[in-house]
Amino acid sequence: MGGDVAVEMKDVEFSYETLKVLKGVSLEVKLGERIAIMGRSGSGKTTLLKIIAGLLKPEGGFVRVLGYNLMNGSFKNVQGKIAYIPQNLGLVEGGSALYNILLARAPSKPTRFLLGFWDKKDIEEALEALRIVGLESKAMKRVDRLSGGERQRVSVARAIFQGARIILADEPVSNLDRETAESVTASLASLASRGVTIIAVLHDYDLALRFFERVYILKDGKLWELP
Repeated sequence: MGGDVAVEMKDVEFSYETLKVLKGVSLEVKLGERIAIMGRSGSGKTTLLKIIAGLLKPEGGFVRVLGYNLMNGSFKNVQGKIAYIPQNLGLVEGGSALYNILLARAPSKPTRFLLGFWDKKDIEEALEALRIVGLESKAMKRVDRLSGGERQRVSVARAIFQGARIILADEPVSNLDRETAESVTASLASLASRGVTIIAVLHDYDLALRFFERVYILKDGKLWELP
């Protein structure tokens, strides 16, 4: 595998008890690529993202992320370099946008997190992440008072601040109106210009074609690339 490959999956299989959702899935994604994955509800799209994120272990095949084989316990080598944005976003509702972004570094700075004291550099970089997604003016606003699109942007900014090289977004615009969905998708896809790999699960075919380089359909446990 070349050094420019972010994710490599080969013949990956996964089951929930007796239900096999992935049946020999293979995928290769390079650094800085934008990949969209589509498919019906329950087809295994979220499962696929969680396997790449190291949250689920496949029962067959292998997964290599940023050069590390996740099948042999190497996840610690890529932890922090992968940002998984779930459908529920995982935001602290009573916290500000800035606070939610700073949380991305809490595992590496537990004392500062507990005391609520952050380095000036951390704060500046968190504000820069908000600026990139157009939310610097909302830094001190509670996320539960932000719009759906703004909350999605906070989750993207958190991934930027985390320093992720791979962002896995699970239906990031599913509950947004058309205009907001386009804006959020454009913001997410634009990160590829910074060398960040984007793999997003989408339900909107038009957005997938407009903002992503390759589009795949997950059907009957297999991954098919659209021509």
